[in-house]
Amino acid sequence: METEILEIPYRAKLCFDKNKGLILPEKVPYIGMGASYFAAEVIKYLGINIAVEIASEYCLCHEEESDFEDAVVISQSGESLETLTCAKRFKSFCGIVNSDDSKLAKLENARKIIYLHAGTEEHSSTKTFINTLVVLYLGHGINPAPALETIHNRFNYFKELGETMGNMVLKKLRKKRYRGFYIIGNGPNIGTVHQAAQMLTETTKLPFIGLPATQYNYGLKEAASNSFVIVLNPSGKYYERTKALIKTIENAGASFFEMNEDELSEELSPFSMILPFFYMAVYIVDKMKSRDDFIVGDKITSE
Repeated sequence: METEILEIPYRAKLCFDKNKGLILPEKVPYIGMGASYFAAEVIKYLGINIAVEIASEYCLCHEEESDFEDAVVISQSGESLETLTCAKRFKSFCGIVNSDDSKLAKLENARKIIYLHAGTEEHSSTKTFINTLVVLYLGHGINPAPALETIHNRFNYFKELGETMGNMVLKKLRKKRYRGFYIIGNGPNIGTVHQAAQMLTETTKLPFIGLPATQYNYGLKEAASNSFVIVLNPSGKYYERTKALIKTIENAGASFFEMNEDELSEELSPFSMILPFFYMAVYIVDKMKSRDDFIVGDKITSE
């Protein structure tokens, strides 16, 4: 997995260069599963007018041809069963995939296919998540170049930060003093925390929960005692409100770690906020001497 993470700066820049000038539609569904869905969430909570849908639920709610004539269908593998089912229900769609040989890329109603250029990815979504963000930002007129420069220049810092958080989790495990592991954030980083929690859970086999900071404040803070909460709090309009929540968490008996971002705008912070979690996963797996591949079962990709 670490080998794939090390490719992120090069692969992200390649994706940027290959997709300059891209324009993606608004006011249509953006459909995906897992990391693909979470990347679209980032864009939604930037205030872009798109309808982000979980593919598995959308295809059950719309069993016939959709009311929308167009959609953006995201599947990093291009093989996800639910995503393929949804794509077939539109008159036409724009696909975002990592493989030009995938089933999604070959559907007859695909009006445009956009490639992520992330290279082979055999573990949890890292390169493909970042490159999906690159494509979505470019497609909606937001320049991600400063974020890609930050990834390149501060890569070692993100690794150290991830290892620090991983060490904190392992200390909790050794003392057997934890009730839960939470990752919370606001705005565009709602998508970031969802991706971080899924990636950490499927990689480390430990149960991480990612959710909006405000949603955590509406009830789940009651389980704060002896839990460990990672708080994403970049500079921006959510900063002070999140600071107030951190005080509540601390007073309730939780351990917490606050991640800040002062070099990038809140708008671009999802690029840098997700990277430490990739290395956090590698660190935990290495120290626990466990496997980072899928054990219970592969992703559902066959019809």
